[in-house]
Amino acid sequence: MKSFLTIGQLSKLSNIHIKALRYYESINILEPTYIDPNNSYRYYSHATVLYVKTIKICADYGIPLKTFRHFINEKNEILMDEILQLAQKIIEEKEQTLKKDKAHIEDFKLQIKLSKQLDQTSHYHMETNDEDYLLIPFEGEMLSDDYYVKINDILTALSLSSAAFNQRVGCYFKRSKDSWIQYLACKIKHFSNHKLENTLCLKGAHVHGEHITKENIIQRINELNTDQDIQEILILETIESPYKFTNPHLELRYFL
Repeated sequence: MKSFLTIGQLSKLSNIHIKALRYYESINILEPTYIDPNNSYRYYSHATVLYVKTIKICADYGIPLKTFRHFINEKNEILMDEILQLAQKIIEEKEQTLKKDKAHIEDFKLQIKLSKQLDQTSHYHMETNDEDYLLIPFEGEMLSDDYYVKINDILTALSLSSAAFNQRVGCYFKRSKDSWIQYLACKIKHFSNHKLENTLCLKGAHVHGEHITKENIIQRINELNTDQDIQEILILETIESPYKFTNPHLELRYFL
C-alpha cells in the first residue's frame, strides 16, 4: 500500500484531525480509495489531501458539511468545480464582512483617541471632513428609553435604504428664537453627489468639542448660547477607554 495514505498520514498532510476525517466519512462526504478486505483498514490517494482541505475550508466558513452530498453525483464522483465556486463565494462574502469590521474597529480607535484629547481641553478644535447626519425631530431626553426606541426605529429604516448607518448617534440642537429645537442625529455614509433631505453636513464647519455628561446637557448648551451666542450644537454618544457604563461621557460639538 505504498501508493496510498493511511488515515494518520492523511491527517498529517492535510493538518486535519483524524476524528474530523472519520466524521467526514460517517456523513458520506469522504470515501477511502481502498479498504483492505482483511483488516478493514482504510487507505486514501494523495489527491484526497486537497479534497479534505477543501472540506475544512468550507466548514470553517460556515458551509454545512452535510450539504456536500449535493456535490457528489450518482456515479459517486465529486463535483469539485461546484464546491470551489461555492467556497469562493462564501470567502468573498466573509472578506467583505471582515473589511467592514476592520473599518468599525478603526473608527472606534479614532473615537477613543479623540476622547483622550477632549479630556485635556474644553476648547478642542475638531477636523470634521465629510460627515453627514440624518436629523429626525425629537422632544425627549437623550439616553432615555424613548430616545433608544426612536434610534432603533431609525437604524431599522436605514438598513432598508441606501443611506448606510455610520456608527454614531446622538442629538442635534438648533436655536430658534428663544428656544432649542432638538433632533435625533444618526451619522450616515457621506453622499458626494447629492444631499439627502433633513441632513446635517459638517464639511468645512468650524467646530469645537468637549466632554459632558447627561446631567449637564441643558445647562451647558444654555451657557454656550449665553456666553458665545452658539446657535447649533451636536451631542454624540462616544467610546472611551476606560468606559463608564453607568455615567458615560458624551461628545459635545458646538459650531462657531
